[in-house]
Amino acid sequence: MSVAAVVVSYNRKDLLRQCLASLEIQGEALDEIIVIENGSTDGSPDMVRKEFPSVTLSETGANLGGAGGFAWGIQTAIERGHTFGWLMDDDANPAPGSLAPLVEVALDRDLNAGFVAAQVTDEEGTAPNPGHPAVVDPDPQKQIRASAHGALAVTQATFVGLLVNLEQARTMPLPYADFFIWFDDAEYTRRLASRSIGVYVPGSVVRHPAKPANPDMAGRLFYYVRNHIWLSKLSEGQGVWEGNPAVKSLRVLAFALTIFAAARSKRTWASALTRGVWEGLTRSPRAVMPGEYRPVGTSVAPR
Repeated sequence: MSVAAVVVSYNRKDLLRQCLASLEIQGEALDEIIVIENGSTDGSPDMVRKEFPSVTLSETGANLGGAGGFAWGIQTAIERGHTFGWLMDDDANPAPGSLAPLVEVALDRDLNAGFVAAQVTDEEGTAPNPGHPAVVDPDPQKQIRASAHGALAVTQATFVGLLVNLEQARTMPLPYADFFIWFDDAEYTRRLASRSIGVYVPGSVVRHPAKPANPDMAGRLFYYVRNHIWLSKLSEGQGVWEGNPAVKSLRVLAFALTIFAAARSKRTWASALTRGVWEGLTRSPRAVMPGEYRPVGTSVAPR
């Protein structure tokens, strides 16, 4: 059994330094730290090489987005022979001893969890982070199984502090890199939970900045709209609200109208909304199996 932390980083050198320092004190439960360097221009790669020489640095050579970074990171952890991958962004700050409770649950072969999620809190570690809620599983049998560990069964969770069972991950497509940003973690954890069980462990804490909502999404509205529709396409059978792309399109259109007044550029708002709906309905993200994802320019240090 071995565990690799997988950190996706892009232009947040100081936060990455803090994240890596927190990972290095997790103890023997952590076998390797892998940084997926997503084309940063702020000196992050040099900082990692200089200050954290034991860290495995994988440089993508371009910004693959969070989705592409985690796809590459999971594939890298699988190829390097690990059993579990502990996923997080560079602004995550795991509390001391936060990995061990996740590993304890993950090693229960009877439970055979697809993922084990930490509690994501604010930067002080004192309150839940409202931007990263896990979704409770309505299946009572799964709740009984999870309760034996003082945990909850969940159907989806964020990639902030998520321990993924790589034995299961190698049998299914990677996170959809085409999402680029947003909802790739919701889609991927739904798949893992549907195949086995997802578990939330409140005794494991990963601190993360609570980011204020910005009603002017500008061009990012495109990803919000398109990816919501894609998520609906990939959630067939989960009810009219989640599994119907046409209904989801109407819902994201209604949301977009609520932020119209805050948009500084109405042209950008209209373009992002139109493109998002069109691409969401007419295209679908590509499914890529572990071992098949090969972004141009990526490199990883040999183990």
